[in-house]
Amino acid sequence: MPSPYSRPGGVSAAELIELAAGPVLGALPGRAAVDDQYNPEATDEEIRLHGPVSDDPAELVAEVERHVAWAAALDQTPFAEQGELTRPGLAMFSLVLRGSVRGVLSGVYDTEPSEREMRLYGDGESVLLWNILPDRTQFEYTDFGDLPELVAGSLPPVPEGVGDPVRVALDEHGMVAEGQEDEVGLITDLLARERAGTTLVDLVAFGGLCAEYPDNGFVLVDNDLGRHALCVAERELRLVPLGRRALCDWLRKSVEAGRVGPP
Repeated sequence: MPSPYSRPGGVSAAELIELAAGPVLGALPGRAAVDDQYNPEATDEEIRLHGPVSDDPAELVAEVERHVAWAAALDQTPFAEQGELTRPGLAMFSLVLRGSVRGVLSGVYDTEPSEREMRLYGDGESVLLWNILPDRTQFEYTDFGDLPELVAGSLPPVPEGVGDPVRVALDEHGMVAEGQEDEVGLITDLLARERAGTTLVDLVAFGGLCAEYPDNGFVLVDNDLGRHALCVAERELRLVPLGRRALCDWLRKSVEAGRVGPP
C-alpha cells in the first residue's frame, strides 16, 4: 500500500477507520443507526398498539390495519397472546424504543452466517440483544449487568491478537501528526492481511457517546494474528490486541462512563 504521506495533507484517522471497516461498509450499506427507533417519549399504550393513537376518526382505519399487521407478525413469538403484547413483550419493546443504552454491531465473517447485525438495547436494569441473521432472528433478554458477556459471547470466537499496541497521535482535525510513518505502516499492514472477520461497533450509553463510526470509530479486525481493535479515543488512533476479557472490560467501562459522564 502506498504511504499515506505521499499525498499532501497526510492521512486522517477516519480514513484508517474506513479501511478497517471496509468489509462491513461494502456488505451492509444499510446497517441501522444506533438511534434507530429511539422514542423515549413513547407511552405503554403506544407500544401496545405499535404507534401513536390519533383522535382523528379519519386515521382510525390506518391505525387498526397497522395494529392487525403488528399482531400477526408477533403471533408466532412469545411476545404476544391473541394479538396483545405479553408483559415480557411489553418490557422488550419498551427497551427497543426507550432504552438509553443502544448499540449496533455489524459483522462480516468467514463462518456461517457470514453477515449479521446485532442490536443492543438496555436501560440500566435489563438488556436485550437482537441478533439479526440472513434467515432468522434471535434474541436474548437478561439482567443489565450481563451486557459485556452477552455482547462478547455473540461474536465468533477468535484468539486474542498478538503484538504490542500501536498509538498514533492526532491533531485537532483528526489528522495523523507527522513523523508517525512507522506506526501508520503497522496499522495498514495489519489491515491488509486476509480477514477472518470484521465487526463495526456503535454504542451510546445514558446519553454518552462510547463509539460511533467514523469519527469515534471502533472496529474489530480478526485475522491470522487474532483479534485487534482499531479505535479513536482521546485524540489518538489506537490499534490494540483484544481478547474476550478486554472486550468485556471496554464495554463495561464505556457504559459506566456514559452513566456518570466524563471525569
